[in-house]
Amino acid sequence: MNKMTSLHYRHCESQSAEAIPAITGTPKLLLKSQYRGFTPSGISEPQFEVPKFAMTILLLIIFLTSVICHPPSASASSYGVSLTPPLLRVNIKPGKSITQVFTISNLNNEDKLLVARIVPFTQSDDRGNPSIDMKSNPSWLNYFGLANTHIKLGSPFTVKAKSSEQLILTLSVPANAILRDLYSTLLISTYSNISSPKFQGSQVSAAIGANLLVTLHSDINPPTILKISSILPNTGAFFKVGNIYFADNITPLSFSTSVKNEGNFTSETKGIFKVTGQNNTPTYLEGILPVYVISNTQRILLNSEGRNFSFSPNLSQIGFYKIIVQINSENSHTENSIDIFFFPFKIMAGLIFASIFLTVILRTNKTQKIEYFPIE
Repeated sequence: MNKMTSLHYRHCESQSAEAIPAITGTPKLLLKSQYRGFTPSGISEPQFEVPKFAMTILLLIIFLTSVICHPPSASASSYGVSLTPPLLRVNIKPGKSITQVFTISNLNNEDKLLVARIVPFTQSDDRGNPSIDMKSNPSWLNYFGLANTHIKLGSPFTVKAKSSEQLILTLSVPANAILRDLYSTLLISTYSNISSPKFQGSQVSAAIGANLLVTLHSDINPPTILKISSILPNTGAFFKVGNIYFADNITPLSFSTSVKNEGNFTSETKGIFKVTGQNNTPTYLEGILPVYVISNTQRILLNSEGRNFSFSPNLSQIGFYKIIVQINSENSHTENSIDIFFFPFKIMAGLIFASIFLTVILRTNKTQKIEYFPIE
């Protein structure tokens, strides 16, 4: 999984619809009744005619089903253009320069006309997807450039079919640059006219991008401020009283949490999710998926497999436990925890119900008991 989700979208300006031939006439469905014996003379065989409006509705349903199940497709993946690497993370001192090579691959059977741009962004969602601003034009965009001879930023270039092209991205930071983070995307746009009858006259554009996370600082790992939000159980059998969770110890639990970067520099989420019992002894450990959290944004924390954290207690685990999330990276340390009490609530509820049920049965049988006395 990429540490920052690569940008990938498409835009359709227009799309002409295929002419649909009109349906003339309404066929009739005749059902002939069957007789085991002969048909008496003078009695005509009954015919059952489906009403015209019913047949029209039936044909309309069949047509709509075929359109919905087999729609014309135009996805950006059909362009077969890829960009690697999808992410660049750089810590650079003012007055220094670096160079990074990106590879654009055209897997199609036709040439592609492309345009490369550097587009800034300042925010991202809790999954790391950036919100780029095509209209923004900060002065630090001049720090970036391309060292290619025939390819320039903002100018179209061609990548031959079944071939690749290298973009040599340069970053030159002035000595008097402000110490801060710079967030942008190397955006590669492609344009193509679709000749298929289903898209005749359409123009489709698509773009892919590589996110650029640049930190300008004299220290390799400038300090950041990370805060882990509340740890919340998602699934399982549990309830909360005050600040303590009570959970059944034979039902698996899943937990969700997130982290917020309140500092001015990007940080990475390296840490663990753990469950501790008495004397803070770990009974379960799970790694946190390392991702970058840019400044002043919040990011969902997931396990190393990209899922919510989970824990499956057993019958022997009864009492108080702690659910702890810790992040220990080069420039930050933070943790949060919740208290949880495990108990076999489901088993106890079953035993209580069974006891009540047996008691009711025994009392019912006792009241229905009949005593017989001898006749004198």
